Amino acid sequence: MASSIRKAQSPLSCQLCDHPNVIKWKCKDCAILMCDNCKERVHPRFKLSETHTIIFITDIGKKESDISAQISRTVISSLLSTYASDFAAFNKIQYSGNDTIYCSYNTNENGYKFFIIRLLKESIKVLQELDIECSDFALGSKDEIYYGQFRASELKVLSIGGITNTVFSTSPMIILGLHINNDNEIILGLREQGPPFPVTEFCTRQIVVFDENNKRKLTIEYDQKSKKLFSYIDRISTDSYYNIYAIDLFENLEGRLVALERSGGIKFIYNGHKSINTPQTPFNPNGIVITKTNTIIVSDKNNHSLHALNTEGELIGLQTVTDLGIKRPLSLCMDSEGFLLIGCNSSSIEAGDAKIHVVKI
Repeated sequence: MASSIRKAQSPLSCQLCDHPNVIKWKCKDCAILMCDNCKERVHPRFKLSETHTIIFITDIGKKESDISAQISRTVISSLLSTYASDFAAFNKIQYSGNDTIYCSYNTNENGYKFFIIRLLKESIKVLQELDIECSDFALGSKDEIYYGQFRASELKVLSIGGITNTVFSTSPMIILGLHINNDNEIILGLREQGPPFPVTEFCTRQIVVFDENNKRKLTIEYDQKSKKLFSYIDRISTDSYYNIYAIDLFENLEGRLVALERSGGIKFIYNGHKSINTPQTPFNPNGIVITKTNTIIVSDKNNHSLHALNTEGELIGLQTVTDLGIKRPLSLCMDSEGFLLIGCNSSSIEAGDAKIHVVKI
């Protein structure tokens, strides 16, 4: 009897590694229970695992509506300010330590623009406009502007003194997304030359990490099953643990968030949430920002929404922001006081009325 009681009280083992680790997850498609380690390292190797539904074990038996209610918490607690402009869009914004914001856009209809602005009490003041055409950019520790010239291979840097130098070339690969982490490592999204779509087996889509001496340190191209991992790496960010988060877009502008460990292994892939994203309204990620507490916030432009996740890929906030007057959120950044800045798209192709909203999260 005592033996039976002990056996009944012993913890369940993970069904993938067979160790008595703490069980936290269940894959509804595979019908297996998993520990944290196997959810991140083993389950992604399964066929079509990125389409599987994984839930907390505490959510087993709950209705989908109950689970949705748990993650329907707002991302934004209040709207503080709204700034109108005559720009076509704020495709990328980055806050600078000297209380300025670096902004860029590159559109087929309106061309390109790169400008440095300051948000005043009631308006946007343009401090400087620069002749930079790029898909993405990042600021160095001294506010140098790093950028890959649009559809080109040279990574350039513009100093605060106005001098432009070439850092290195990724030829024959073209530079897409660009990020500099806290160790001054440069992380680039790259693709082969030619049209970006369709993505075929002959295409090369990579994330490459360069160390502070600009030496190639890590190349990420395939998943654990040697399958091509990326389609079009539009934006890149990192958390305080140096995990890498990439917005990966498809030909129809539908996309996903790919989270990678510092070593390059897949942590999770987020494809949006079915309470907002459907085949008719797919996940359309554009901007990404990571807070000091490692909350990952992604803008979903076409659905006028913000998605907030933790570093395990758990959705902790989901909000449609049109009721706050925020539409077509494109780019995100945090200011020095911890407020979230949202750069938006214009109301139409012809309009030049893009806005920046300052909100509290």
